[in-house]
Amino acid sequence: MRRGAVCENISRCLVLLALLTLLCPPALPQAAALRRQDEKLAADKAWNPRPDPDDLTLPMPCDGRMVFRPVAVPGKNPLYDKKFIMGVHAAADPTREKYERVRDGHVGGPFTREDMPAPWRVKLGGQPSENFYYFIAKYEVTWWQWNAVMNGQCLKAPIPKEMAEPVSGISWFEMQEFMRNYMLWLLAGHKETLPMYKGNDKDIAYPRLPTEEEWEFAARGGLNVPEESRNQEDFHPLGELERADFGVFSTRDKIPAGPAPIGSRHPNPLKLYDMAGNVKELTQSSFRFSIPDMGNGEKTVAPRPHGSVGGLVVKGGSFRSGEEDVLPGKREETALFNESGPVKSRELGFRLALGGINTPASAERMKQLRLAERSLGEKRAAGQTIPPPALADSPVKIDPSGELTAELNKIIQATASPVARGNLEQYRRMVTDYENAVERREDAEILSGLRSLLYHVEGQRNAGARFSYLNLIMQQPGADNPAVRERNRQSMRDWRTVLNNMTNNYKEGLSHLLKKARDRDFSSYFAQLRSEYTTDDLYSRHMIENLAALEKHLRKVRLRSLDGLSKEDIWRDVIQEKTLKSIMEIK
Repeated sequence: MRRGAVCENISRCLVLLALLTLLCPPALPQAAALRRQDEKLAADKAWNPRPDPDDLTLPMPCDGRMVFRPVAVPGKNPLYDKKFIMGVHAAADPTREKYERVRDGHVGGPFTREDMPAPWRVKLGGQPSENFYYFIAKYEVTWWQWNAVMNGQCLKAPIPKEMAEPVSGISWFEMQEFMRNYMLWLLAGHKETLPMYKGNDKDIAYPRLPTEEEWEFAARGGLNVPEESRNQEDFHPLGELERADFGVFSTRDKIPAGPAPIGSRHPNPLKLYDMAGNVKELTQSSFRFSIPDMGNGEKTVAPRPHGSVGGLVVKGGSFRSGEEDVLPGKREETALFNESGPVKSRELGFRLALGGINTPASAERMKQLRLAERSLGEKRAAGQTIPPPALADSPVKIDPSGELTAELNKIIQATASPVARGNLEQYRRMVTDYENAVERREDAEILSGLRSLLYHVEGQRNAGARFSYLNLIMQQPGADNPAVRERNRQSMRDWRTVLNNMTNNYKEGLSHLLKKARDRDFSSYFAQLRSEYTTDDLYSRHMIENLAALEKHLRKVRLRSLDGLSKEDIWRDVIQEKTLKSIMEIK
């Protein structure tokens, strides 16, 4: 029986649908055929319910369409890209700042107007000719489109309304298979409808998931939103509408039973639908934390991606998300697998993007790249900040000796103006980022200081080994010659001076480190250093012994002061007793 057929016996139908859900690839939303059998639509409502004259379309099987919107990026050559602000300015949950802190994003496009098919060039109208473009789907992929590509099901009008809902409950691997099948279908009979680089018809546009940057820039409205609004607001301009007019998500009064058909709300400024809620959308980007960093010791702090690469980034929220969870800057992480196999969720769907390679094999493009390398630059417009209205706020008594963020919190709590309060909260996050970056830099400096002291210990150990060698020399035949003996004794005195100087420098280093570290616990630093010397060789064994000596010396100085740690105490921990005796006896 074809999936989705009407069953005469309801009980039998339910059993059959449950079995098919387990055994077959998804073709319809769960229990969709039973949920709204009486709601029917024209077929085009499942791929373009809100047509616009400047839509860019590609053909699909079953006489369908995949509709795209162009996202322009200004630039004079392929190496131009656009910086924009990502993330959320005022996170409701401060613990999520490592996910969604405000940070710089960059977006670019591989295609020019000349790379597009003729009908697309006409629809771009008066857009600047120097723009570069990428393309993102106007809607989320629907069940109708999924069935047409994956199952060869050409459902004719009128179609069930659920076929216009976004596909969900599929894995990343099934999304990739959808894009593969669709691209092969296009190549087989509709290659001319795809963008392709001028002078090279082998490197062409292809469907893929959008990157996080591409998705968020488009969700914020791209160049259709003024720079200051795009960079200072957490949502695109609403006009006289509310966020609920642009997305399907949960509120106190209403929790949707499931996603709505595509295009059921207003479009964003790029004429994209359902970028807020409905189903969460998977991107091509790997998830990485965002952490503050001071770079090479500069006074400014800039968030950067953390080094650990996780799952994939999910954007947009779903019908089950709250209003604050459908902001463009919000992000979630999903794995590709869990204990049950490939990850799937009723809340998770996708929309397509069209991308291309950055270095297509055309003479014209390579010429552009060579010229770009010599003249790369970008003009950035400075945003205008509107001062908040003057309001009477409560006075605050500041404690000059108090912690900076604690005193700033007092000011925020006493501020009545929502605008000023929001600005102060942004400044608090910047201060917190700065303090965190300072602490991270201090951690690095402490670790570097410990490593330097460790090498000082090794130097003293090597000086002791030199003494041991000279002792052996003095036991050799002929060493009792007065001239030879005096020469060797002078070498020992020289090494004694070297050892004294090394030990003095070592003690100064201990003192400096303890002043800088104050009451810090060194255990985590020593654990990190010990993890670097795990091989079974002489050097690693020496360094582990040196670490034990260094840890002991730091503890002793912290308890008794520097004067409580003598040179002899230090030498006794790193130099053999027999050798130490000769060092002490040398005259």
